Amino acid sequence: MKSVKESLLFAIQQLNSGKIVAGKATLEGLCDNPEVNEQALAVLFKVAMNEGDLLKSKEVCRRLISIAPKKFDYVNTLCQLYAASNEFSLAIDLLKKYTEIVPDSAMSYFQLGEMAKKDGKGILASTSFLAAIELGYHDIYTAYVELASVYSELLIDYETATNYLQQAIAVEPNKINAYFNLANIYEQLGDKQNCLKSFNQVLKINPLYGLAHARIADIQTFNKKEALEYELKSLSILEATEDDVLKADMYYALGKAFDDSKDYEKSWSYYTKANSFNRKYIPQYNRVVIEHQVSSTLARELSNVKSKTGDIVPIIICGMFRSGSTLIEQIICTSEVISNGGEIDYLHKQLFNLIDKPKVLSSTVNSTLFQQGYEKELKLRAGKSSLVTDKRPENYLYIDIIKMMYPEAKVIWTQRDIRDNSLSAYFQHLGPSLNYATALNDTVHYHKAQQRVKAHWLKKYPNDIFTVNYDELVSKPEGVLLPLFEFLGVKYQGESGLFHQQKNIVSTASVWQVRKPLYTSSSGRYKNFSRYIKESLSISDFEEFNDVLD
Repeated sequence: MKSVKESLLFAIQQLNSGKIVAGKATLEGLCDNPEVNEQALAVLFKVAMNEGDLLKSKEVCRRLISIAPKKFDYVNTLCQLYAASNEFSLAIDLLKKYTEIVPDSAMSYFQLGEMAKKDGKGILASTSFLAAIELGYHDIYTAYVELASVYSELLIDYETATNYLQQAIAVEPNKINAYFNLANIYEQLGDKQNCLKSFNQVLKINPLYGLAHARIADIQTFNKKEALEYELKSLSILEATEDDVLKADMYYALGKAFDDSKDYEKSWSYYTKANSFNRKYIPQYNRVVIEHQVSSTLARELSNVKSKTGDIVPIIICGMFRSGSTLIEQIICTSEVISNGGEIDYLHKQLFNLIDKPKVLSSTVNSTLFQQGYEKELKLRAGKSSLVTDKRPENYLYIDIIKMMYPEAKVIWTQRDIRDNSLSAYFQHLGPSLNYATALNDTVHYHKAQQRVKAHWLKKYPNDIFTVNYDELVSKPEGVLLPLFEFLGVKYQGESGLFHQQKNIVSTASVWQVRKPLYTSSSGRYKNFSRYIKESLSISDFEEFNDVLD
């Protein structure tokens, strides 16, 4: 008769010879024997992972933890499996239990901070990272950087975030992350001098750090000589990288540099290169999916959605990306009675995958947990104001839900000449959710789809939607703003001349534009490029945009 250790070796031999089912059966028979149960489960875990069986992997990992509850490797492994399945609450509960058993584990507190951050729990994340630091976490630099991201992204406290980044820099003055993150915060605050200083510090540490070099293009306005100098440095960085994402960033930046210097032919060449690289790694724009999304929204009939009673009323700002939504938010939030909420991703994150599942959608929006979650996000940004903006562009899909929850909510819909709007989006390095922007035809298609949804909401809520035309706003601001402020029930006090002086956070691609007084140079901008568009695009690429270009 084999000993248990011999049986364990036999099970491993079975697995190595391809007898997987028999090997697993032998291991399972050993899992109740305290002499080898931990080793048997460890092998079973490896088998489950090799087979891609995450459910089995989690189950085996839980059994390992029950045998050895103080072994952090097992706890950490299960946490990573939970995180891979977006089960962050389970990871958090597991780590909390571990910290009760092993209260002096800096690593467990750091991981608890990571999981809480991913789950959007800012206070728990911050207290956990601080506990890790106090317990002597081995990588204090990273802990400070993570703390800063919690305060900037979740707790909306940029002063504290900046302080933690400065502490990280004091610990490791020759590491890049803290300087780069600091530059991001200064950018969002509109602090051009410190933003540029931080990006330049990154490049001082690593002259080939292309993303910092690309981001400088957003800050600087180039003349012809400066554009050529910038191009020379950019090309040397491009030669040294195989990263398509970085190449896209660099080409967008070069397009901007030559756009500034009025070399539109060269600018267009670089912008088309940028978009060709962008299309390599983001999902292809799918018109069928968009049409289905629109039809599901138009067909939706919700009833009995509980309305919120309280002091907070959202002002929803939506419309095409790059149509002036950040600008109008900055202007109206100059008023003392309206707080700047920015792009709150809560509604879209919770509801987007339910658009074509009306029963689940109805159940979700009626849940107390969902409604309290959105209310919490609004209150976090509202301060002492009763009115707070939410300018997440995709909110146009949820106007009925918002109006049912907040009957007093108002909607501002920004619109811009689609020729300028399409090019402005085409000139930005946008993410997968805005993949229409990498082709002018697709942008026109998306705009038409969005307009159908707008027409639908206008029929349902004719008195609660106000259209702001970008070109009218910048050319005759008070002609737009006086009726807009009246629509919002707020007294207009010359905000059009004050908005650019605000010291608030702006987290969109318009971050530097809205720090300037109103200007009209972006109206009719497409005319600078129309010749090169016609020369470079094939008929099939150009057909739909041609309909609006001439």
